[in-house]
Amino acid sequence: MGDPGMPRDARRSISAKGTQRQMTIVHTNFRTGASAAGVPASLDRTHWFPPAGAAPAAACGTSLRTRTLEETEALARASFTRCGITRIADITELDDLGIPVFNSFRPAAAPGLNTVTSGKGTTPAAARVSAMMEAIERTWCEQRAGEPPLRASYAELREAGIPVLDPRRLILKRGHTWTETTSISWWPVRELASNVEVLVPALAVFVPFPNECGMFRSNTIGLAVGNSPQEALLHGLLETVEHDCTAFGETLRSGWNIRLSSLPDAARELAGRFQRIGIEVQVFAYVNDIGVPTCFATTDDTQAGDGMLFNGGWGCHLDPVVAVTRALTEAAQSRLAVIAGAREDFTGQAYRRNSSYEALQEMYRMFNGGRPTADFDVVESASTGTTDGDLDVVLAGLEHAGLPLVFATELAPEGFPFSVTKAIVPGLEVYHNDPARLGTRLHREMVQAGLAKPLS
Repeated sequence: MGDPGMPRDARRSISAKGTQRQMTIVHTNFRTGASAAGVPASLDRTHWFPPAGAAPAAACGTSLRTRTLEETEALARASFTRCGITRIADITELDDLGIPVFNSFRPAAAPGLNTVTSGKGTTPAAARVSAMMEAIERTWCEQRAGEPPLRASYAELREAGIPVLDPRRLILKRGHTWTETTSISWWPVRELASNVEVLVPALAVFVPFPNECGMFRSNTIGLAVGNSPQEALLHGLLETVEHDCTAFGETLRSGWNIRLSSLPDAARELAGRFQRIGIEVQVFAYVNDIGVPTCFATTDDTQAGDGMLFNGGWGCHLDPVVAVTRALTEAAQSRLAVIAGAREDFTGQAYRRNSSYEALQEMYRMFNGGRPTADFDVVESASTGTTDGDLDVVLAGLEHAGLPLVFATELAPEGFPFSVTKAIVPGLEVYHNDPARLGTRLHREMVQAGLAKPLS
């Protein structure tokens, strides 16, 4: 749970007695003697919010990409050697679906990250570039040599007057051992509304990173690559919202079961590919207090009768057509990841291999049940058709939900042709991924639904 005694004003969870100038104490000669000589200052908010007219226009329609697919692929290929990418493989034909999926191979990935990552799309070119960009994204989320984080305690940083995030704002795991006097690793990020540089636990920035004090596991939630910093920030924020919205939807059994016949033409055709080869597919739509729709597609291969072939995919976008298309193509990607067997992230799915198909099917039906059926148009589009406009809508939604703090940091090196941004929004829920992390927003809704008891 989050700290029940936390002030209602989220910004008070940052100790901001210091200024940006005082942050140089951290980078040069922090009074505790902790070594942080290699820690760079975070970039100014104008990195993600350039002056009016300076941001590149979207080149690829509703996906709001600022380069054409061909331009992106050329730059990505030129970055292979620097990122350690050795091969891109088309694995589409391993399945009967015909939905394009490609794998990217990065053998030198840090332990804890997959050496094989995947990309999907409605066309082979889109899936190929998606796989390339996924590998590039994962390259730069690793901590770079020569840039050790600052080691200090939260209490020491506050006493020094340095802007620092209270780690409890990140919804720590139940049973963690962190205290305000515990020395942990910190990294500077930019708070976008105030443009103040703030220290946050490095565990929230880099992947992989040691699980300090059992606070939580490092993860790629909020990590995104883009042709521009603004594009990367938007897609990173959409991923954080996707997880929050899914946590609410799955826990509270909220949202809608969408009639497949009501899907837009392209999405209905994708769903039909599953159905034609005996795969049961369902599409769900969630919208919570942030107001950005998330679509979730589940699939059950009734012909194979294999527990590993219960698959799913998510998509979050202000345009629900983009969201549902991503959900369906990601479900195909999830299925092909199992069939290809090249990824290292199946250890947590061993229960599916060791359970009967019938038991898993019953679990699947219970999980999918309990939501009203609705046509797809129940989910309204709020997309502006521009990257900066959609960013404004997402940030306004976060503010409306009582989540005003939004942090960002650039992870790609200077001069790299893509931005790799990690977006961090304290207070967003991840309960569906980790039941030991339950925040105040979801807990409040669970109490109202009779699924949890109030805090004493």
